[in-house]
Amino acid sequence: MPEKQELRLNKDEFVEFRTLIDNIELRDVITVKQAFEANRKQKVTGSVQVNIESAPAEINIEDQLTVLKSYRIVVKQGKKNVLVFSATYEVSFDAKNAEKVNSILEKENIRQFFEGLQLSKILWPFIREEFRTASSKAGMKPFTLPFMK
Repeated sequence: MPEKQELRLNKDEFVEFRTLIDNIELRDVITVKQAFEANRKQKVTGSVQVNIESAPAEINIEDQLTVLKSYRIVVKQGKKNVLVFSATYEVSFDAKNAEKVNSILEKENIRQFFEGLQLSKILWPFIREEFRTASSKAGMKPFTLPFMK
């Protein structure tokens, strides 16, 4: 997983998390904002350091569950940025019972677990592909981020 977080639920919280998952169905993933900046003067030779950051998700529940999640990936060689990539995604889910989904996501541990694990699993393939495309468009050898573990 790109973000190292300690995400744990106790037995009762995990039962509620499973109830949450049973009450939502992925509808769509949309890239709502994307940008990259390349340091064209910096020749990439040898190894690079990749830092992946994410902002807390914005979660809205009405008839459906809608989540906005932003990521920023910085590729450095030494102390110089080689490529900075950022993207914001809107993930929408149909909610069988919006009231139940809302009450479960009001619990901070479950919300963090959902955001840190479930959203990352859904969004990681999009991030990998769009980052690879951005690195290619920036004139770099296409750079593939690792699979989530």
